Amino acid sequence: MRGVVMTNEECRPFRELLPSYALEALDPDEASLLERHLRICADCRTELEKYQAVSEGFLYAMPHRSPLPRVRARLIASLANEKARTVPVRRSWRLQGVWQWAMGLALVVLLALNVSTLAQLGALQRQQAAVVAQLDASQKALSLVAYPESRTFAVSGQGTGTLVLNSELRSGVLFAWGLEPLDASRTYQIWLFQPDGKRVSGGLFRPEPGQSFVSALMTLPQPLSNFVGLGVTIEPSGGSLGPTGPRVLETQF
Repeated sequence: MRGVVMTNEECRPFRELLPSYALEALDPDEASLLERHLRICADCRTELEKYQAVSEGFLYAMPHRSPLPRVRARLIASLANEKARTVPVRRSWRLQGVWQWAMGLALVVLLALNVSTLAQLGALQRQQAAVVAQLDASQKALSLVAYPESRTFAVSGQGTGTLVLNSELRSGVLFAWGLEPLDASRTYQIWLFQPDGKRVSGGLFRPEPGQSFVSALMTLPQPLSNFVGLGVTIEPSGGSLGPTGPRVLETQF
């Protein structure tokens, strides 16, 4: 297995465990921790091989003898001291893990706040654009109403309204009250009626939620004299080539 390069400071806690590991004197938790490190650190594996070679040399160089009681007691005490020195290391690793977890959690919270802020900013920008567009439409509608030669028609149906058209400017505005709000999949479409029964689209509009009326600007594709009436139907979002939905408003010229 190819090892990764680690600094002496990173390897120091593990290097201190190598002698006891070579003598098989580590407890299972410490041994498991060291073995995971050895799988990725080539330098520590090389160091361990040196300790193992020395320990095996001792085993074969001397005949087997039972240790004296005081030697056994000293070895046990030495192993206990070795274990005591490794405890702060494990605690340090645990504290470091907790700190990394806390930093990760803080980063997630910060990202969530940034996403929420951007979403709110986007919503405010869309609302501002809608208000500006509505104000612009209202100013154009008022100008059209005051313009000479403009004609006014009463509109009725599911709602009520007023239609102002100007043949010279090839434009008009529809003021409507009482129309139900529509979801994003539907829209209101204006139709201009020709004498032969053909319907020509005059534009799309959708009332804003909470508004009691709506004003929709339209452009006349032909002179007003070429049309005999106007109607409004509910169509799929984006409009239709011809009326397909129910008619909600209508007027005759």
